[in-house]
Amino acid sequence: MPRRLRFIADAMLGDLARWLRMLGYDTVYARDLPDSLIVEKAAKEHRILLTRDRGLYIRARKKGVPVIPVDTTDIAERIAIVASRLGIRLELNPDESRCPLCNAPLRRALKSEVRGRVPRRVYETRSEFWICTGCGQVYWKGRHWRGIELILEKARRLVGDRGRHHRRGAQTR
Repeated sequence: MPRRLRFIADAMLGDLARWLRMLGYDTVYARDLPDSLIVEKAAKEHRILLTRDRGLYIRARKKGVPVIPVDTTDIAERIAIVASRLGIRLELNPDESRCPLCNAPLRRALKSEVRGRVPRRVYETRSEFWICTGCGQVYWKGRHWRGIELILEKARRLVGDRGRHHRRGAQTR
């Protein structure tokens, strides 16, 4: 089931954009857009703006665009800030994920579809694969999966620490 919340992340939050995509959220990474176009795109496409830029935060608020300031460099803290404001469930389900590279939805793939597209050892030892419907990138639960789970576990602990995040003053209008 596709997620309803949609985001746009400024140039300083590419890692957060990738994580939100993996969690299933349509997230534009506005790496090369000027601030005025980021705010315009957020308003036009009904996206929540995520930013580390105070000036961009103020411009978005003045235009009535929902915005969350994300003022940390730690990815688990960044994820926790957004999750605590919006009630995002911090569980990664590849069947609901989007491509961290291009933002297109993933689809479950038959093992035969990925033959020759993944390392031989991966093909021999894994049975579940997903393919990006946009760029064609193939995904599987590999060694990196434990690292993903550890970051999400830390983010879940931080979300549980309600006072810390609510004092930061993030606004979503």
